[in-house]
Amino acid sequence: MRPTEGSRGPRGPERAWPGFHSKPSPDGEPGGRLVFPAPVPPALRALADEVLAADWPVRLAFRSSRVALLDTLCRWQTLRALAYLHLLASGTAQEPALLDDLRVVPGRETAAHPGLPDLLARLERTAADLPPELRDAVVREGGGLLAGNRFAASVLAAGLTSDSRPSDTDEAVSRAVVLSAYWYESPAQRGGLALAWSAHLFVHSWLWWSASFTYGDPAGGIGITSDPRPPRPAGRDLPAWAAPLL
Repeated sequence: MRPTEGSRGPRGPERAWPGFHSKPSPDGEPGGRLVFPAPVPPALRALADEVLAADWPVRLAFRSSRVALLDTLCRWQTLRALAYLHLLASGTAQEPALLDDLRVVPGRETAAHPGLPDLLARLERTAADLPPELRDAVVREGGGLLAGNRFAASVLAAGLTSDSRPSDTDEAVSRAVVLSAYWYESPAQRGGLALAWSAHLFVHSWLWWSASFTYGDPAGGIGITSDPRPPRPAGRDLPAWAAPLL
């Protein structure tokens, strides 16, 4: 982990985002946007496997320290994915310091590093600088998972563990089982889990769309944001650390 750095500072409203374009959503909701990614540079695409990897827990425990660790991993992985989206939206991998931060894989050992609060603060500043339509899409997708989806635990567990880079298949299954159990048994953690999942899913969708529709969308208007969009989740359903993203 790197030593503390100062804020990157606010970027003006004239900021260009060459990595995507957007247009109003036909569902008519004020502020609704469809997002269309541009082709992703090879160096950025190659980073995806590292960004999507996370060492999710393989054993279930409900003592406060283990639940707090899960919350930290959810926050960290959400911010990592959003910071990576910042690079995708910028269309460049020319931010070496940010690339170093993104390569630190969340897990039990890395979460104990004394530099973690500074790293999370840097990622949070980058995530908060995302175009609002991207942050909104991620928050809403998380809200969709929270809104009474009876398969939510299975969808969440499969989505978060499929790219978590376990070396053993049994370990991947254990991670999925543990995350499903936390969803059912720790309702207070669902908001954080849902945001980590939705940010992860949005990165996946971005990369898939940019590779599949390099020369334009043959469907003539289907972007990677949901249409109609899921409702925004209530603030009480999300963790306190999500406030800068709302």
